Amino acid sequence: MIGLRTGPPETILRGGRIHATVQGTADASAIAIAGGRVVAVGSDDEIDAIADDRTTVIELGGRAVTPAFVDSHTHFHRAALVRQLYLDFDVLAPRDHDQLLGQVATRHAALPAGTWLQGDSLRPSALAEGVLPDRRALDRVCGDRPVVLRGIGKHVVLANSAALAAAGIDATTPDPPGGRIERDEDGQPTGVLHERAKLRLDSSAVDTVIPSPSREARLDAIRAAIADVHRLGITTIHEMIRLPEEADDLASLHALGELPLRVRLSYRVFETPITLEHLAALGIRRGFGDAWFGVLGIKVSVDGWCIFGNAAVEEPYVGMAGDRGLMRIEPAELRTLVVAANARGLGVALHAVGPRAVDAALDAFEAAGPATAGPYRLEHGHLDMDERRLARMRELEVAWSVQPALLPAYRADWEAILEPARVDAIMPLAAGAALGIPILLNSDVPSGPQAPFAAIRAAVTRDAGGRRIGADQGISLVDAWRGWTTIPHAVAGERALGALLPGATADLIVLSADPFDRPADTLTDLAVDATMLDGRFVHGGPRDD
Repeated sequence: MIGLRTGPPETILRGGRIHATVQGTADASAIAIAGGRVVAVGSDDEIDAIADDRTTVIELGGRAVTPAFVDSHTHFHRAALVRQLYLDFDVLAPRDHDQLLGQVATRHAALPAGTWLQGDSLRPSALAEGVLPDRRALDRVCGDRPVVLRGIGKHVVLANSAALAAAGIDATTPDPPGGRIERDEDGQPTGVLHERAKLRLDSSAVDTVIPSPSREARLDAIRAAIADVHRLGITTIHEMIRLPEEADDLASLHALGELPLRVRLSYRVFETPITLEHLAALGIRRGFGDAWFGVLGIKVSVDGWCIFGNAAVEEPYVGMAGDRGLMRIEPAELRTLVVAANARGLGVALHAVGPRAVDAALDAFEAAGPATAGPYRLEHGHLDMDERRLARMRELEVAWSVQPALLPAYRADWEAILEPARVDAIMPLAAGAALGIPILLNSDVPSGPQAPFAAIRAAVTRDAGGRRIGADQGISLVDAWRGWTTIPHAVAGERALGALLPGATADLIVLSADPFDRPADTLTDLAVDATMLDGRFVHGGPRDD
């Protein structure tokens, strides 16, 4: 037995398979917890010997225990609002324009006069027509109130005429740098706005005309979303903050003692009201906060999103007339931001999907010199990632943050705009792992499904629903599981989290079966029977609330 000198444990889990260090084989059969910490791991007999009549003993019956999941790239606040307050097209799943417009009409009839109608997670590829409808179609079902329907990741917006008018977008509005306004044959906006062309219809813009929900509605949505992530076995998120109100809402819940979730913030300091100078004036740097609510650093989006043809690629997208995507920030400005953030003790995460954006991100990291606040993070890096770029990531000690659950989710989108060989080259995880690059696996919710088992399965098997994308680029189950548990904590510099050894914080999950003792194809059959956060069950198991 390995243990600390302490009194009797409050809780014992015994008769199971304890994967304390996530090596693929169980480290012990029992674990003891007290004061929010692991105090001992060992055999059933060894752990039984330190219990007394006040100890709660839980029989695992052969079930597995691992460290709890970390979703290390989320838009949790936004996802919570989408689920509770807007049309969520990921759930509604319209099959064509008629069904989509019918859903808009139904929502229109239910809303009070003067309220904007908002929707999210819309995908052209999910519609029979393969494209979004235009503003005139929206006007026919909802012409007397502004309508804004956001695409996956908020990279594209579909707006009706009333919303365009409210934002002052018309035929005379030029395409801004890093954005594109779709226009009809008469030069009029169709209502489809790409990336920075969202202008005042971007809810992150300083001068946005889109109203925010009330504070109480936002807080209620977050409370419901926390319960959802507990059921998934998630106890920590790395949240990408766009708006001051997002950080304020989470901080308010924390102050009220109503944030049973570890939240690590990365502030977007470009294309949002938040600036690097603002953070510096407040003295905010990595480590600011406490064990529950703290700061990692900043995030900047270098390019757009690939499924809309907006990621910055070198080879044009298929069927898009030579389109090579959009750079949302000039490389020189990006370098200035990264250098300044690193000098001020802030971690830096850069959204870069296509190779031109990846090169700009790596150039910025190199210009900033060695990271002062934990490893630099490259978010996504999905398209055309070759050996040279991966080797450069390793040389610069960059961590790679990727979303393998997108392989099945976006397969049809990628196949529509990329040649087969480029589809197979998406997310070359095995090549990155072979170089020793730290790989964090996460969801990017609501841009992707928040489903740890599905993400781990896809990372191992590369199964994209009837096709294995880049079948030789699967990583081991141990590496994939660590990408959702131990590696994010290590990258964040959190030594007390990510392993279940004596002295560690007791964030753990009880699984219906041992994931390391079954085919990877069956991982999605697993269930999270219980989630423990700081030594207390927040899902399943005996609870004291």
